[in-house]
Amino acid sequence: MTKYKITAGEEFSWEAHTDDGFVDGLRKYSMYPSDDNVKMMRTMAASFCDWTGKSFRFSSVSDFVEDCVRHGVMEVSDAERTR
Repeated sequence: MTKYKITAGEEFSWEAHTDDGFVDGLRKYSMYPSDDNVKMMRTMAASFCDWTGKSFRFSSVSDFVEDCVRHGVMEVSDAERTR
């Protein structure tokens, strides 16, 4: 299981086995949750962009997580994830 920790703003941690589980964690963190996975990641990407001034891809969970880690808004404890 992969552990995620958002470090931007109010810290939030969760664990997920799948991409859907990852996005479900974002929904629990977000003030504006969406049932659509891409819309949810787009909302979080915009929020993190405002926070850091950096760009965040949201076309896939792996791209989004990679950018979040690269720009310092998220920590991931396990590099392997099950899809």
